[in-house]
Amino acid sequence: MVPLETVSAPRPGPLRRLRAIREEQVLPYVYLTPALTLLGVFVYWPLLYTIYLSFVDWNFVEETKTWVGLENYSGIYHSTLFQDAAWNSLIYIAASIPLKVLLPIPIAVFIWTMPRRIGDFYKTVVFLPTLLSFVVVALAFSWLLNPIMGFVAEVGRPYGFRLPPIFTNADLAIWGILGLSTWKVIGFNTLLYLAGLAAINRDYIEAMEIDGAGDWAIFRHLVWPLLTPTTFFVAIATVILSLNQVFTPIDVLTQGGPSNSTTNFFYMVYQYAFVTFNVGFGSAGTVMLFALLIIVTFLKAKAIEKRVHYQ
Repeated sequence: MVPLETVSAPRPGPLRRLRAIREEQVLPYVYLTPALTLLGVFVYWPLLYTIYLSFVDWNFVEETKTWVGLENYSGIYHSTLFQDAAWNSLIYIAASIPLKVLLPIPIAVFIWTMPRRIGDFYKTVVFLPTLLSFVVVALAFSWLLNPIMGFVAEVGRPYGFRLPPIFTNADLAIWGILGLSTWKVIGFNTLLYLAGLAAINRDYIEAMEIDGAGDWAIFRHLVWPLLTPTTFFVAIATVILSLNQVFTPIDVLTQGGPSNSTTNFFYMVYQYAFVTFNVGFGSAGTVMLFALLIIVTFLKAKAIEKRVHYQ
């Protein structure tokens, strides 16, 4: 009788091994098929079709689309609206870094150092604007900052304070839009930083305190380096979303004015495609905006990623 230890399991045949290899190679793609289908239908196909529309002349109504090549790109590039939108877009992106990326850090650190119940109260207060619709926020700011009958003007009038017309002033309107959007989204970014701070081991802080380090030294040499991954994520997300976040306030309060002083690439595309029905210009602007965001995001990632410290 052959001992059980010497009995080996039968080796699978070549067909079974081939079938197992095929299952290992094909099965992951089967699981990914629903997600890839949704991406293809709602992301990649519209992107490819938009690129095609950027080379044609079409007004949404006529069935025929006339091929014009690069004329749409040339025409939109030399338009005054594009030049104003490009400059304003750079302002929106550049100003969003200190307002939406850096400003939430001290707010998050302040809440983080508070006792738990007080910190929870501040979290609620800071996060509440995030729950509001951009339309509601825009209308509220329009009433608050109305120079004639607004809340700020009524409160300041007995003291001789006169509020300038912010959203109808070409020099102030863009800063009013930026302040509005910052107030709306700063709570969300603060919560992201709070999540990053919660992951820091308190033992590190206690060790530095025992060594005699002050609050600034602890933040500079410990908290800030360990918070850089969160800062990196918030910075990239802010760059990508900075132009989209001000679209609704622009549409509700200024419609891109006065004198194109608040318009940006997003609103420019909307005006060309859905106001004047110049689909070719709108599509060309979309492609140029897409390329701009990729370039800016790539450059920012290269500049920041080297300074990111993971725990």
